[in-house]
Amino acid sequence: MNMPAKKLQPAPINGADVLAVLDRRLGELQQRRLVNIENIIATEGTVGAGRDDLGAPATEQAEALINGEKVVLSREKPLSTLAALYAELHLIDLALKIGRSRQHRLAAERAGEIWASHFAEIAEIEKRRVMLALELQATNRTRERLREKISKAGGAGFLSSDGADLLGLGAEVAEVQWAAERLIADGICSRREIERATTNG
Repeated sequence: MNMPAKKLQPAPINGADVLAVLDRRLGELQQRRLVNIENIIATEGTVGAGRDDLGAPATEQAEALINGEKVVLSREKPLSTLAALYAELHLIDLALKIGRSRQHRLAAERAGEIWASHFAEIAEIEKRRVMLALELQATNRTRERLREKISKAGGAGFLSSDGADLLGLGAEVAEVQWAAERLIADGICSRREIERATTNG
């Protein structure tokens, strides 16, 4: 029994693929621009600097150039060699401008996608980090109360780990409170959790 041939579906192109293709196309256009400028310089040396009024290049043609399509510059009045080179240069410049703007947007979107894909790990480590800082602050407050208690009793106000900067987070450290607010803003933990950790000790 003959089975009907299964039509193969093309693999989907993800954001990274689209950005990679655009990066490659912009690199090719930049190289093409350099060659174009060299040709303009060489041509101007033989025919002089005069050139036609070309007007603005078409956005549709620039888009086609970004997509790797062949673009034919055509006008009602034939272009001189030098004018054609300048027309191509202007078109390449427009394509680069459009492409780089798109490249920036796609790169930002891609960065956001990557961050979101790691959010669970980010949330876990960031919450642990801030909670440890809050716990350290609470521990230091308790430690200072103990120091005061010993001093009032007539003992030396010196504790074993004095001088270790690692334990230097006091009651008021703006960076810790800022980090806690960031956790709340990013939905990693609630304000109640932060308040509970802050009031301990």
